[in-house]
Amino acid sequence: MDHLHQESKVNIGPSSGEFESGLELGGLLRSGTEYDTEVSHMSAECKKAGFVMGLKFTLTNENVGAQAVETLTFLKEMLSMYPQFKACLDDGLTVDFRHEGLNVWVNVAVPEAYPDLQKLKNLLEVLDLSKENFSGRVDWKVTSGVDPTKFPTATFDDTLEKVSQFSVQGEGKFDELHHLLSALSKIAKGVSPNLKEVAMVCTASQLLTAFRSMKYEFKYDSNVVRSVLKELLVSLDKTSEEIYSTYQTMLTTQVLPMAQMMAPSFIAPYADVLKAVNLGNYELFFMVPKLRLYLRAGLNLPGLNAWLNEKFLQ
Repeated sequence: MDHLHQESKVNIGPSSGEFESGLELGGLLRSGTEYDTEVSHMSAECKKAGFVMGLKFTLTNENVGAQAVETLTFLKEMLSMYPQFKACLDDGLTVDFRHEGLNVWVNVAVPEAYPDLQKLKNLLEVLDLSKENFSGRVDWKVTSGVDPTKFPTATFDDTLEKVSQFSVQGEGKFDELHHLLSALSKIAKGVSPNLKEVAMVCTASQLLTAFRSMKYEFKYDSNVVRSVLKELLVSLDKTSEEIYSTYQTMLTTQVLPMAQMMAPSFIAPYADVLKAVNLGNYELFFMVPKLRLYLRAGLNLPGLNAWLNEKFLQ
């Protein structure tokens, strides 16, 4: 079979064009040689672990990076005083921190030999794809007009307008996908007769390699979406606007004041570091070295950092 390359794109958005971004969710997938490049900065413990999960957050001042790592290390030492967490560390689980520029990583690596994970270890030994020649990358982002920090002051109609504005963008590229699917099919056939159905699915999935390029684009009228949403809400409950106003008042007169009153006692020891953290941007990741698979999902809310600083870190 000759060299195969698949590519796909998705673009969904309002016909009126750009809108003010609010909450953003995004992520990526890396596999094969793309995985090798993505995890090149990871520690040796992570690269040989059964699987790794973790968190990446960003700073507004890279000079605070060392202090952030020091604070995280202190919190880890405090947690290690709890028997359950100490037992996990004794069994081989590792937690490490890394700072580079404006980025700070928290990596939790679970070894293949971790107790109670014998079945996982056996499975990963079978599904070793380290020698397979393939690569894949997928990037996606969902952007909404909704900004939760503006809820306390936004009118019912304003919120509906923002809810009706969203976009979805995605792009995927795969090389030699048939090598991966063929390898998985052979593995499934060789492991157990009980996996015959899995092998058939992997084989049938090779039909995907017949597609070289797939593109999908969709434009919608956000005004129609807003109008329909409002009509549906009114038909479900004629007091929708009153309910919205009630929750808005409860948030501004009870929930927020109470949170602002209680926050200092919890935040005070870490206030200096928190002020330098971009509290509106986080990424969670998960990687499986034997499968050469890396997944990451992130949240970004541009106005959240300023809002949290104003309300709780002054």
